[in-house]
Amino acid sequence: MTVATTPTQACFEAWINCEELLVTLAEARTTLSKKITKVVDECAAICMGTFHALKSSSQNASRYALLCIGICEECAEICDELNGEAFRSCAQVCRRCSHTMSLMALN
Repeated sequence: MTVATTPTQACFEAWINCEELLVTLAEARTTLSKKITKVVDECAAICMGTFHALKSSSQNASRYALLCIGICEECAEICDELNGEAFRSCAQVCRRCSHTMSLMALN
């Protein structure tokens, strides 16, 4: 995996990573709490929305970025509490996205 260099790339990577984690969990038929699955799914959706808002230079891009920061942090915290490489990867990618969005919001 590459390290995100732009806000758009960071959102894209977090979106894809969360979606891949959801697929992995579904294929493994792993039963996690609904809260965990819901947070990962919401993170994917918000990252996707932020990606598209940034890509299209939407006037609401900064609002999406703030949502993205919050959900990525929540997703990373949840994934940090779980065992497995997929969860560690998700936490790292979500934190990177949150950090990149935070830097963008400061500008």
